[in-house]
Amino acid sequence: MLNKYKNLSVVARASLWAFFASLIQKGISILATPIFTRILTTTEFAQYTLYQSWHDIFIIFTSLNVFNYAVLSGLKEYENDKNTFLSSSQILVTGLSVLCFIIYFIINIFFKNITGFPISIMILMFIDILFFSSFNIWAAGQRYEFKYKTMTFLSILIGILGPVAGLIAIHFSPNRGYGRIYGVAIINILVGLFVYIYILAKAKKKFDKKYIKFLLIYCLPLIPHFLSSKILVGFDRIMIGKMCSASAAGIYGLAYSLSTLTILVNDSILKSLTPWTYKVIKEGKGFKSLKKNTNLLIILVAIINLLLILFAPEALKIFAPAEYYEAIYIIPAVSASVYFMFLFNVFANIEYYYNETKYVGIASIGAAVTNIVLNLIFIKLFGFIAAGYTTLVSYILYALCHFIFMKKVCKKRANDYNYYDSKMILIISMIFVMISLLIIPLYKYTIIRYALISAMLCFIFIKRKEITKVIVKNKNIDTTIEQNTLGNEI
Repeated sequence: MLNKYKNLSVVARASLWAFFASLIQKGISILATPIFTRILTTTEFAQYTLYQSWHDIFIIFTSLNVFNYAVLSGLKEYENDKNTFLSSSQILVTGLSVLCFIIYFIINIFFKNITGFPISIMILMFIDILFFSSFNIWAAGQRYEFKYKTMTFLSILIGILGPVAGLIAIHFSPNRGYGRIYGVAIINILVGLFVYIYILAKAKKKFDKKYIKFLLIYCLPLIPHFLSSKILVGFDRIMIGKMCSASAAGIYGLAYSLSTLTILVNDSILKSLTPWTYKVIKEGKGFKSLKKNTNLLIILVAIINLLLILFAPEALKIFAPAEYYEAIYIIPAVSASVYFMFLFNVFANIEYYYNETKYVGIASIGAAVTNIVLNLIFIKLFGFIAAGYTTLVSYILYALCHFIFMKKVCKKRANDYNYYDSKMILIISMIFVMISLLIIPLYKYTIIRYALISAMLCFIFIKRKEITKVIVKNKNIDTTIEQNTLGNEI
């Protein structure tokens, strides 16, 4: 194994360590959850989840998400002046953070309690966002140059120290929910401050107007897409907190966290499928194999999410005490949504390959608006559990929009050729949704659930060689194709 590792390309090593760091961070977060749900009440747990939701929304305006797409593109364009470009990115984010806080402060004078947090927590949030963005700008630069060691170390360090600092802060804080927030924010700020100083120190010229102009032109048109995506992920909790209670938001937040445990596995599968898809299209051969194996991977993702749904009662007992039990009725719908998150990315791969990205914003905005409207109607009628099912409907719509747009792109750029087996994907998706929802009555019948779990595991075992072969398909794919997939990280 050591010899195989040494023979890997720099790109493959960087991808491997990025996955490892993400796995460790996610693993620590998972292991910490049962501790925090038993220390904190549902209302206190909600304070942290709501903080994260607002954090994800405000960061779009303070950073324009420059670290997701623009920094990588800019570093490629201005390769001879990378340090100044990174420093300019950081200066832009600093200015926007200050401006956004001033705007928030003025609005808050006239409309009290917009977020539900006192001004002290909001000051902490904006500082957290600034230095969290700085770390991500630096990390984007490291990824571009395939320097993975320091980035992996710091990512794991943040993952470990965040929960530890949270436990210490909870012990000393009079408000335990805020203590959880202090722990994570302080670690983000300390690590981000170190990186912030490092970026400025490396740049001889602190910023250049042309780089800031490049970033603004690149990112501003993408704000509706970024905002809509974050609304789909986190705005449910904010609406539940306003329309129901903080306690309900805490229960929903836990259900959402448990339901999205499979995202890391799904993303790993997607990252093996994406470069292979690009390679097949580029070389003009292997289309039949692409269809067959894409179907296999979609079935695999469906089964992985079904396993989580089937195991939900046991998972909930492990991760939380009895007061969170209502979360069990949310997990099937949100887990099914995770499947459609994977599916819309599969369709979007074709759009990204042909640089037909104008459709991405239309799909995300449509799904986000649908989610808000459905929440306003059904949370009021049926309570916070309805939010899980409005999320599922929104992601089905999201995937359907990308399917339609993919067909448009294929008609325009590929002589109307279908790269995927559309009929089979539709059948798999319909069966998946039906099974997901029919599992709910089976939560009382442990033997039946375990029989289904065993059958699904047997299927994975029987197909293990085919699955392994497909997932490692991108082993020898060249750096150019790998770089092109960076834009697919939604």
